[in-house]
Amino acid sequence: MYRFCSLLILGVGALSGCTTSEVLVAHAVDLVPAEQTIPEDQLLDVGILTFDPGVPEGEVDEKVAEELLEEGTFVSIRRTESLYMAVRLRDALQQTGHWGAVWVTPKESTAADVNVAARILHSDGNIVEVQIKAVDATGRAWIDKSYEVEIAAGAYNRQRYPGLDPYQDLFNSIANDLARVRSELSAAQAREIRTVGSLRYAGELSPAAFEGYVAENRNGIYEPVRLPATDDPIFGRTQRVRQRERLFFETLNQHYEKFTADAAPSYDSWREYAREESIAIRELTRNARWRTGIGIATIVASILYGSDSDNDSFSNRIVRDSMMYIGVDILQSTAVRKQEKRLHTETLEELSTSFDDEVAPLVVEIGGVQHRLVGTAEVQFEEWRNLLEQLFISETGFVPENVQIYAEPELEQPPETEGAPAPQLPAGDKAGVQEANSSAGGGSASGV
Repeated sequence: MYRFCSLLILGVGALSGCTTSEVLVAHAVDLVPAEQTIPEDQLLDVGILTFDPGVPEGEVDEKVAEELLEEGTFVSIRRTESLYMAVRLRDALQQTGHWGAVWVTPKESTAADVNVAARILHSDGNIVEVQIKAVDATGRAWIDKSYEVEIAAGAYNRQRYPGLDPYQDLFNSIANDLARVRSELSAAQAREIRTVGSLRYAGELSPAAFEGYVAENRNGIYEPVRLPATDDPIFGRTQRVRQRERLFFETLNQHYEKFTADAAPSYDSWREYAREESIAIRELTRNARWRTGIGIATIVASILYGSDSDNDSFSNRIVRDSMMYIGVDILQSTAVRKQEKRLHTETLEELSTSFDDEVAPLVVEIGGVQHRLVGTAEVQFEEWRNLLEQLFISETGFVPENVQIYAEPELEQPPETEGAPAPQLPAGDKAGVQEANSSAGGGSASGV
């Protein structure tokens, strides 16, 4: 029994030393640039879908939200990260010189030659893990794997690394893997990807005219069967529409860039604080488990020690009572540590409410006629595709040359004065606002 008591005392003393540390190097992964200029007819355009946040869409049930919170997942933060990370990955790809245009897109589109989809598996400022799948227009998978990076504290030193995101190693690793696959393609393979993408887009826009131009084999790979004539007017129209879709992406990316720039300071602070909190929570959890076990064992040992009639001397009673006191004290301190963990978690939950990822309405002006697109980016993209299809299938086969796409300017609100009449909107804007209100979170395209 004396030996057991000695072991308990040693165990209690060891609690303060139950931490591990590892030296991490900040920004250890460099981007691999293109060694030579790639000919224009071999450049591949890349669409990076906004990341899947890994949390339910829409309103999240309170019980589900609590379960996610226990795992360290904050719903509003994840939804912000889904766009923020996509933009940062786009920036990494653009810097390498391996690609043509690179956009963040709300949905997969054959306007891009390669589509990159991602799902956020974990992100707490300390460890970030994402699942990446990249597929080209022929259906060939380039990457389908998860990436996990542990972030060094020094990565948050923006004075030392002003142009690097704390998660830069993650984005660089993905960009380097994509560049490696691209470098293994021959010139003919790159051109075939571009050709298949063009034909698939034409087939989506006009199935009757381009049926049988591309075939999908039993492995799920798309292969060109025949090519349209170089002066085919219908095919030419489909490609002009494809260019308009790329223009839409360019405009939408301006909004994404602004959102990312606005969110960066707060998000960086959140990640740095979350990193410290996640490490503290893990240490608290680990120590709490040890302390609970030792505390219970100490109390049990005290009871067993006191039940021995041979240990009923005054000195032995002191040992017994001391063991009981130590055991109770350990359990009480464990409860305090659990309370600390809960407070840390609640603090992060409060921080997460400061983000908002609403997309401003876009205005498409075609031949002097304005079409207002409202709702989420996904809804606006769907309405845009519908608008293009309607224009394409019209009797004239009209494909607009004079297309402008821009974010709707915000109306300046005059200072409110008591008894002053409400400002009047132009008739077109009234229609757009009424349409937006009636859709209640959906989207629509309307002539203004």
